[in-house]
Amino acid sequence: MRCWRVFLFLLLLAVIQIEAGKYSADIDDFEEWQQFKEFQRWKHARKHQSRKYFRYFDNDLEHHQDEDDSGEEWPRDDPPPIDQAARMARYIVNQNNWTSIATISSSPDIASFPFVNVVSYGDGPLDNGTGMPYLYITPLDYTAQDLARDPRATLSMTLAEVGYCARKSYDPMDPRCPRVYLTGIMQLVRNTTAEFQVARNAVFGRHPWLETMPANHRFFFVKIKPIQIDLLDTFGGPKHITPEEYFAAKALPADIAEDYQIASNSNNDWSNSIRTKPRAVLV
Repeated sequence: MRCWRVFLFLLLLAVIQIEAGKYSADIDDFEEWQQFKEFQRWKHARKHQSRKYFRYFDNDLEHHQDEDDSGEEWPRDDPPPIDQAARMARYIVNQNNWTSIATISSSPDIASFPFVNVVSYGDGPLDNGTGMPYLYITPLDYTAQDLARDPRATLSMTLAEVGYCARKSYDPMDPRCPRVYLTGIMQLVRNTTAEFQVARNAVFGRHPWLETMPANHRFFFVKIKPIQIDLLDTFGGPKHITPEEYFAAKALPADIAEDYQIASNSNNDWSNSIRTKPRAVLV
């Protein structure tokens, strides 16, 4: 009798192992199918978009091939020389598509602690940006909530994000892997200004899916009024760039330059505006 019990136990164990193997195989097949569907969506989108639009997308995916299927050579612009700090800072901001934004937390359990979030942004077309990073955020997110309490922030971008440092075999912490930090005050881009359309084009041109965000999430555009800009792109420590030097490195469109000058000479607190006049910032 005992032998039969052992036999039945071993038989049951074998059945369980077989079924577990089938389940594991099903999971693997499902994951492979999901990856294939994601690739199909990317390929379909690439087919219906311009080469210029997908240059940044391919950089993020680390597709660094020199030619595509048609034999067309991809542009491979090197960063500016390290003795041109303002131009290098502008280049880093223009080539990236997302930023790490540091704010002062408003969450009760970590109030006044630094908090970092990842946010998509755009400063305009690749190789022809304005230098002004525009963000599209929602009051439902930590970042907007923090900025409503304290509009101070730092934006951080690096060429490690676009694959440049990997191609050079630079670790992201290597000083030769260029990075820039913009510290200042975050401000609303109101939908009654000429700059509003510039912000829309800059963000949606790089991140078209953001244009489909639900209306009840109340997304709005913000920009940074930089007070200090720091660049690290080689050995010897960071380089300090004034906002005037940064924006002068490449001419801004007249309407943005005018709005920036107005913002620089005013003490408007965008956090008060979002709390008291939310309708003015809805898009």
